[in-house]
Amino acid sequence: MGLTIAALLLAVVALAGCGLALSRLRQLSSRMEQALQASTGQSLEATLANHHKHVTQVDDRLAELEKNYADLVITNSVASQKISVVRYNPFGDTGGDQSFSLAVLDGHNSGYVLTSIHGRQGTRVYLKPIDYGKGKHSLSDEEAQAIQQAIHRIPTLPSQNEQETNS
Repeated sequence: MGLTIAALLLAVVALAGCGLALSRLRQLSSRMEQALQASTGQSLEATLANHHKHVTQVDDRLAELEKNYADLVITNSVASQKISVVRYNPFGDTGGDQSFSLAVLDGHNSGYVLTSIHGRQGTRVYLKPIDYGKGKHSLSDEEAQAIQQAIHRIPTLPSQNEQETNS
């Protein structure tokens, strides 16, 4: 009989241990459930699905922006962006520097030089194409100077004061 009581006592202790372990397991399960719930009350699976959808949208938008940027780089390389004017007096008998050469170049230093020569008898205008910094036709000193100034001109952004004035 003593052996039976000992066995029963051992079984009660084992059951109590199992009950304690089960209680602890329920606490852990409850904590894990709370941890896996988003602040909106969604499950972790739903939260991850929403996050994946958002990341996919951002990735698609980034691809679109990269394409637009590449298009802008191409467009900008052929846009008129380097401009210079040289004013001069080609004849000693007329007053002032009313003649000029205007160079308008793109990112490849291609474009044109427009020259207006003012004299007593009238004004003449010439347009000469420029490819990669070189004229297809012979250039006057003033035209060559305008082209070189345009090529070496460093574009500057408006200063903070100019931006505030224009606003």
